[in-house]
Amino acid sequence: MNNSQNRKYGIRHDPPALTQKVPKKYPWLSEDRHCDVCVVGGGLTGALCALAAAESERSVVLVTSGEIGFGQTAYMPGSASSDGGRTLTELDKVMSMDDALTLYTLGFEALDDLQNLCGRLDGNISAKSAGISTGFERRDSVLFTRDSTELELLEREFIARSKKCPDCTFITRKTAANTFAFDMYGGILTKQGGAALDPYLLTHLCLMKSEELGAEIFEHTEASDIETPRNDDGCVIINTSTHRTIYADRLIFAAGGEGIRAMIGRGRRYRTLTAIYGPSGPTDTQAGWSGKCLLRTFGRPVTDFVIRPDGSIAASATFGRGITEYIPLIGNGDLLRYDTLKEKIRHLVPGENDADIRYEYSLGHFGTSDGLPVIGVHGHYKNCIFALCGGGMSPVYSQIAAKAVNAILNENSAQNINLFDPMRFF
Repeated sequence: MNNSQNRKYGIRHDPPALTQKVPKKYPWLSEDRHCDVCVVGGGLTGALCALAAAESERSVVLVTSGEIGFGQTAYMPGSASSDGGRTLTELDKVMSMDDALTLYTLGFEALDDLQNLCGRLDGNISAKSAGISTGFERRDSVLFTRDSTELELLEREFIARSKKCPDCTFITRKTAANTFAFDMYGGILTKQGGAALDPYLLTHLCLMKSEELGAEIFEHTEASDIETPRNDDGCVIINTSTHRTIYADRLIFAAGGEGIRAMIGRGRRYRTLTAIYGPSGPTDTQAGWSGKCLLRTFGRPVTDFVIRPDGSIAASATFGRGITEYIPLIGNGDLLRYDTLKEKIRHLVPGENDADIRYEYSLGHFGTSDGLPVIGVHGHYKNCIFALCGGGMSPVYSQIAAKAVNAILNENSAQNINLFDPMRFF
């Protein structure tokens, strides 16, 4: 569908990543390949895994069925939170509180790793020659409620978080009135608890750097059939849609939600709705809150707000099947209704009106039932490592996955990987 067909009332129904110039295009696989590591998946997780493997001086081949970054990565709103978008009180329902606190700590480490990586990539010659940047900016984050009935639960969340994060501060309604242009009953401010970034450009810059290190990247090359060996000494055989074959010592399966559905055969369907509004260029406007902190509403449905590098503001919400507060599709499915989302925007951004909306788009995707990624090895799939971050997960999980995968490749102990063990579904 061309852009003229995909606009109504001046609003685009594609994410910004799909409307900008592609930083780099890659060929399709036209010859058989032998490599140390084959990565299946051309999104952020696959790119981070490919770079980690290439930096460990391994020969790497990455294949993706479409174009680089054009899957779920392109639909990410551009924020990363240390908690991965999950509250501790929510995680406590699917794991112990000790494990939830460990996951919280991993999130902070992943943010630090992403900050260091983006700093390196933005200073790389590939980024400078292409004139692009990851746009990474470390931010404070605020989890808040506008519902008095949620206040007690939010206070319990604060007590739990403060055990692992001394930089957490509870914001009272009175304190918030001096800082925010909208009313809240309470909030949790976490210093440096999040970041803004461009996941699509980060994906491209990871692969540009990987290519410099000798990796080979192939678009429009689907892994149509994968044959795993019977023993640890055999290679994984990846037959592709281009009628060529890849022989790899190890396979990293980073195919996101589609990979989760193919591997475990069950999970949960999600839909993420996003609206981007505001100026078309950089601005000093800080909307209705202090600084450029990330905002997230407490309770359900959760809505995230982030000021993007160009000064626009993205508001997004992810829903599981059965939630009907939003009506995702009307008519023949070409248009989206965002009335509830826009209503939340009006509370947070003074003077907002529908004319300020530049993009409205949604993505249906597949994730795990517990909302966590699938990372690690499975005894039934020899020489395969899974790094599946579906369901609209935060870039933080992609970084956690890449770090764990690299540890497995180097035969080191991947810390706390049991939290994401593929075997938990079997």
